[in-house]
Amino acid sequence: MRLRFLLLLAFTALALTMKAQDYKVLSMESLPLDMTAREHIKQDERGRQCAVFRIATQNITPEQRAGFHFECDWNSFVVERQIVDGQIWVWVSPGLKTLKIKHTTLGQWDLHTSNYAITVEALHTYKIVLQGTATASNANAITKQFLVFDISPKDAMLTVNGTPWPVIDGIAQKMVDFGTYEYRIEVKDYHVITGKVDVYDPDNKVTVNKSLAPAFGYLKIEGDRDILSRASVYIDNANGSDALQSPQRLGSGQHEVRVLHPMYQAYQQTVTIKDNETYTLKVNLNANFANVTLKVDANAEIWVNGEKKGIRSWTGNLEAGSYIVECRMKDCKPSREEKNITADMTGQTLTLQVPQPLTGMLVLNSTPAMAEIYIDGERKGETPMRINKLNVGKHSLRLVKEGYKPLNKSFNIEDGKTLELEEKMEAEAPVVVKPEKPKKEDKPKKPKPVPVIDSIKMQGEKSVWFATANAAYSLAPQASFGFSVGQVKRFGWFFSAMSNFGFKAMQYNYTADANGYVDGEYPYYTGEKCSLRISVMGGAMMKAAEPLYLRAGVGYGMRVKSWYTKDNLVKMPDDSWIGVDVSLGAQLHLKGFVISLEAVTTSFKDVEAKVGVGYAF
Repeated sequence: MRLRFLLLLAFTALALTMKAQDYKVLSMESLPLDMTAREHIKQDERGRQCAVFRIATQNITPEQRAGFHFECDWNSFVVERQIVDGQIWVWVSPGLKTLKIKHTTLGQWDLHTSNYAITVEALHTYKIVLQGTATASNANAITKQFLVFDISPKDAMLTVNGTPWPVIDGIAQKMVDFGTYEYRIEVKDYHVITGKVDVYDPDNKVTVNKSLAPAFGYLKIEGDRDILSRASVYIDNANGSDALQSPQRLGSGQHEVRVLHPMYQAYQQTVTIKDNETYTLKVNLNANFANVTLKVDANAEIWVNGEKKGIRSWTGNLEAGSYIVECRMKDCKPSREEKNITADMTGQTLTLQVPQPLTGMLVLNSTPAMAEIYIDGERKGETPMRINKLNVGKHSLRLVKEGYKPLNKSFNIEDGKTLELEEKMEAEAPVVVKPEKPKKEDKPKKPKPVPVIDSIKMQGEKSVWFATANAAYSLAPQASFGFSVGQVKRFGWFFSAMSNFGFKAMQYNYTADANGYVDGEYPYYTGEKCSLRISVMGGAMMKAAEPLYLRAGVGYGMRVKSWYTKDNLVKMPDDSWIGVDVSLGAQLHLKGFVISLEAVTTSFKDVEAKVGVGYAF
């Protein structure tokens, strides 16, 4: 007891003699027009582009200013600190929530960005003002001590004696008067913890370490991946498709799971989730469709519920239910019928009604009468005549009678109407036969000699086939390999195909934004990358001068780059392009050997050099 009293006196004497210069944060604001962060770009340990804090000081000496150092919360980094024009510039990771400002003599200040309604973003600049103040420490008695809470999870809410305490990165602390304090710790999906703690020790702070027990578990849905990938999944009437990819966290208790697919019967199941356990639900959907064939014995289009399916026949899946099926054909009245489809009709062929032609009537007479009638080349009889049913549309008419010139014309039949024609035929003139004069025998003509120069031109240049092995490289960087084949005379063609066979890059799980964020969060990239390059094109060639040929091509190109995280593969959009490949280059033919050089661009975003070596034959 005596020792404690002596220590208390010593601590009190020391406190009375200590004088330190304190400081505080006056303000923090965003500088949207300041280009400091963009003109001095730096990256943190995870490759994220940094933000810049420009810290101005008031009532603080240059020597004191040099003594400041800084620390971040667990998910961020302080990349660099510089003193520029009397200000402290600090480069930090985007997303930083707490900046610890430390000084050996002036003390520590925890700056929380949320207190200023600021979200720290990459390549943005922020201004902070620190103000120094002279303070004196003078305590006669110790009646207070630090009460510290170390809480997990770190985003839990803490209430002490009914008053909320701020929790930063799982830590809450205050200097409190001696006494007993009641606390309550709670956060969504965890069990609440309550308790009491005594604070009376003047020599030691009191630390309360509490980890909340999960009040949640996980649900994972398994089944036919191809079917489920096209289904809608709902958990308690909310989107639950994430449970198809990985276990989804749910509060402990009962939950309703529904799986809906247009071709399958609705699936519904109640599951019970237990604390910190994974419930695996195996979903087997029962088919609610039939694979049927619709067929019509005519060259008619088949339409189902207003959607064209095919011509003459169509085979496909139809969900169980009622459908309006039509057969449509030019100049015909569409056939329309209702078909009921059930799941047990798979394999059946349904024959549809043939559309009936639209018709009109033709009444035909001629002068003279009794002329033979031919319609569309088919003999119908003799005039006068009435033809009751003729398909609508254009037809040809021919009237033939001995002693009269044949009459040819066309006519048009309209649906449900009668066309009356009265035709007059012209008599033939008598034919006078003149004797033929004997023909003189033609003398054979001598062939004209072909000039030697024209003979050489008639032979033409020799057509040449060629094949080359190709290699290409761009500053992406990315290399690819392939081949070219073609044929050329004075003009010619070629075909080229290239790839680096890195098809793994197309198996990405997510696509990042321009800053590398996925769904608003910056993942931890391992540094490993993969890329895919594909180019298929064709083009034309032209002989410029022996032995030089010019060539240009166009086709389809793909360039995809993806980065690995711990568990996923993320596509980088700024390094990925899919579109048109365009090439321009030249080719030399040297005694059977072929050398080509081209520049190739994909969607005019990137340029690569392509070299080919091969043989002409």
